[in-house]
Amino acid sequence: MAAPPPASLIGLVALRELRAERRQLDGLVAAVTFIAVLVFLESLVVGPVVARDPDVAAALFWIALAFATILATTRSFDRELEDDALEALVAMPGGRDALFGGKALSLVAVLALVAAIGGVLSLVLLDLTVALPLHLVAVATLGIVALPPVVIVDVVLALRLRARAALVPILALPVLVPQLIAATRGTSAALSGDAVGALAWAGLLFAFAVVYAVVGLTIVPAAIE
Repeated sequence: MAAPPPASLIGLVALRELRAERRQLDGLVAAVTFIAVLVFLESLVVGPVVARDPDVAAALFWIALAFATILATTRSFDRELEDDALEALVAMPGGRDALFGGKALSLVAVLALVAAIGGVLSLVLLDLTVALPLHLVAVATLGIVALPPVVIVDVVLALRLRARAALVPILALPVLVPQLIAATRGTSAALSGDAVGALAWAGLLFAFAVVYAVVGLTIVPAAIE
């Protein structure tokens, strides 16, 4: 396995991604709108009373955020292909690892903003109360950190295929099921006041984040060849 890239190279990739998102805010707006509309529609389907249940509300939020992650990640790599910047980056020493690390960092930042706005909208739309706000922040942070690595791997595997927009959700969602369950349970515990449960699920999300990062650093450099 190649030596890890310098942190500066990963930081440059992440900074470039964030600048691109700032120049093209339509992607961020689309992700926020998507998660808000999806939570709202799902709550209408199950009914307002059921949607206010902590388990159901948490599940609606994390399912919506998973799809928003797929949308943001796919858009990020589409931008690379449109600008013909992918080949130049991976040709640099440590460029493949830096591509994964920088994409993951930038996506975590974008998703944190999307999740914050979407979370507030979910709390308002569903009229929810948060019993343990700090525990909720911990669960949400670890859940967000663990989302991008898996989706990045799947986008890279389908990068050169015409049907990648359809294939990425099919590849990513089954792998994300254990994490989505943990994030949902942890969020529900924080909403309902179960501190021990929230911390336990947060610990599991931390393990997912570490494992997914290692898997991404192993697969992406080889798959991007």
